[in-house]
Amino acid sequence: MTLTTRLVARALLVMALALGGVSLLTYEFVRVSGRLDVDAVVRGETEQLGSALASEVTRAAGLDGILTPPEMERAARAALIVHPSGPRHVASITVDGVKFQASGGPPREAALLRGLDAPTPEPGRLRSTDTAVGPIRILDTVITDASGTTLAVVTVLAPLAPSRDAATGALVRTALASMIALVFGGAALALVMRRSLRPLRDLSTAAREITHDDLTARVPIPDSGDEVEALARELNDMLDRIDEGDRTRLRYLAAISHEVRTPLTVAEGHLELLERREVDPATAAATVRHELDRLSRILGDLLSVARRDDQLDIRPGPVFVPDLFTAIAARIGALGLTERVHFAHPPATAFTGDQARIEQSILNLIQNSIDHNPPETTVTVAARAAEGSVTIEVVDDGRGIDPELLPKVLEPFVTSRPTGHRRASGLGLTVVDALTRAQDGHLELVSAPTGTTASVTYPVDPPMPNR
Repeated sequence: MTLTTRLVARALLVMALALGGVSLLTYEFVRVSGRLDVDAVVRGETEQLGSALASEVTRAAGLDGILTPPEMERAARAALIVHPSGPRHVASITVDGVKFQASGGPPREAALLRGLDAPTPEPGRLRSTDTAVGPIRILDTVITDASGTTLAVVTVLAPLAPSRDAATGALVRTALASMIALVFGGAALALVMRRSLRPLRDLSTAAREITHDDLTARVPIPDSGDEVEALARELNDMLDRIDEGDRTRLRYLAAISHEVRTPLTVAEGHLELLERREVDPATAAATVRHELDRLSRILGDLLSVARRDDQLDIRPGPVFVPDLFTAIAARIGALGLTERVHFAHPPATAFTGDQARIEQSILNLIQNSIDHNPPETTVTVAARAAEGSVTIEVVDDGRGIDPELLPKVLEPFVTSRPTGHRRASGLGLTVVDALTRAQDGHLELVSAPTGTTASVTYPVDPPMPNR
């Protein structure tokens, strides 16, 4: 079942319940209104007949004021003649057990009141009674003289069937109108709902066209200013993020494949030469070890990039800057870069940090300057202390970083040497940034055609990590 069908069905159900409620309320309103109208007729006719009987009783009593039974009967007949039954009611007067009924009135109710099945009088209460001719409203009123003696009982009844028939008719007409309204309203609602949900169908169609191999498709954005437009925009934004993530993943895989393949290929080639005895074993072993070291460094860098800052293994401790420079210089000497890397005299200051990670960061910055610049480029390492922080600078006199590349150099696998055997992995600055931020420091790059300065700044007393 489609969304349109479900919404139309639920809307029609609500409409049916509402119209059904209106029909029942209409029926009840007409029924109660008809009964109140009947009550008004019964009370009014009882009052008028009672007044007519009182007048006739006064006239029949004469000057002596004594009313005999025959005079009372004549007064009752005269009152019923003066005030007979009407088209909506039947009236009678009972004197000493003898009932005198007015002429006219509804035939069935008149016959009921005249016959043996007439309701038993219950003076003083207007009531409803079910009879053989249908439901009626009846009121019995006692007429007394000045001394409180009962002279007669006035009875007026009226049928309730006409008012109930009117209520039933109103219910039938309202129900019929409701059914017609449901049919036409449902058709109109289906058209409106289908038109309103067209943007959602367009979204669904566009979403089906998006595959894993093609993430370039986008859903149309309706100019409706409602939730559907917001959904379309969010869906397109999500597709943009997925597409960018997929492209980044492919770039990562391509870069990793290249970086891992290169040292393995070089090592494999030298092993083949060694097997054919075309190369000195010591030279081959040194080359293979160099390439394996390079592969290990690349894998370590990849692991550092993959981890979040709060997952890096940082072991803070006291770092004395002169000792730090001495350790870095020793590793530079082992790499054979002493002639190209110079160290300025460091300040005799200390701060809290992970010295091994800091050495790794500075060596990455030095290696990055050497890998991305001409062979004659020199690198200077210096440090300066400020209030609450220590900054270590790696300055080269190379050709600088391309201005278009500078905003992206901290992203993984971004490199200014995209091809060739000496292609750098493009992970150095990313690793340095991750390691520096993990120690509450920050990395800053300033580049010009005359060279590049990479600065890492560490707080003297960083906050204790919550690990």
